[in-house]
Amino acid sequence: MTGQRWERITVIGCGLIGASFALAMKRSGACAVLDGWDKSSAVLDAALECGVIDDVDQSFARGDVSSSDLIYLAMPVEEIIMFLRDHGRQFKTGAIVTDAGSTKTEICHTALHCLPEECLFIGGHPVAGSHFRGLAHATPDLFSGAPYVLIAGRDQIPREPALGALKETLELLGTRVTFMTADEHDRAMALVSHLPQIVSGVMAAVVRGDPDAAALTNVSGAGFRDMTRLAESSWSVWRSILKTNPTHIVATLEMLIEKLTTVRDELKGCREEGGDDLKMTRKLFVES
Repeated sequence: MTGQRWERITVIGCGLIGASFALAMKRSGACAVLDGWDKSSAVLDAALECGVIDDVDQSFARGDVSSSDLIYLAMPVEEIIMFLRDHGRQFKTGAIVTDAGSTKTEICHTALHCLPEECLFIGGHPVAGSHFRGLAHATPDLFSGAPYVLIAGRDQIPREPALGALKETLELLGTRVTFMTADEHDRAMALVSHLPQIVSGVMAAVVRGDPDAAALTNVSGAGFRDMTRLAESSWSVWRSILKTNPTHIVATLEMLIEKLTTVRDELKGCREEGGDDLKMTRKLFVES
């Protein structure tokens, strides 16, 4: 890399996130050559045809060492872990490897044990995306204005060269970079991302399971649609997230259940005792 220019980047996984990153990088002018790799040959062909990538990085299929300076892993969490295990020795000396996985602890642990010391792994997570999937929905604006977490241990200095170079590159894409440890990230995402996803899915399931589901959908408004939009997200993506962050997700669910139980019990008391104070439930609403 000369200045902030990467000579060659390979994006592994040319779906929504990977293709959007590729498009944003190409628009930024910060990369001379942008290659791609995907387990689906049809996706790779489409990425080439659309100009999302310049060429296919065949190194990983051939068992060679990739010549890319930056490797960007953009697959579901468990696929990232598997790729690091299977191909961790195929990154060149001095390469920076980063990922876009939605949980970080297991990915970072795998990278520590599967990558050679000559490579530097920096865990990452663009807090952006959509319930839509695939290359067809990719846009170079996906990350604009979005938070982007980079994983740095307590003993690391965010200004060290590799972290600084990656941070500056991501900021060229319009992201707001912040540094966290892997555990801090996973706890935060359990609260502000994983919990909303589960709640959305549960709400949609409750209505779908009602005998009058069709009629209920016909009279639902924007509030219900907004609250259940996330329920349309891909299970293949969320399966990996839930499996790799169970401790923090369970803790957030217990907090939610405690709040819901308080509301339920207060409403039951209101119905049975004729009270109308609802002081605990009231705290959940903005006073007007």
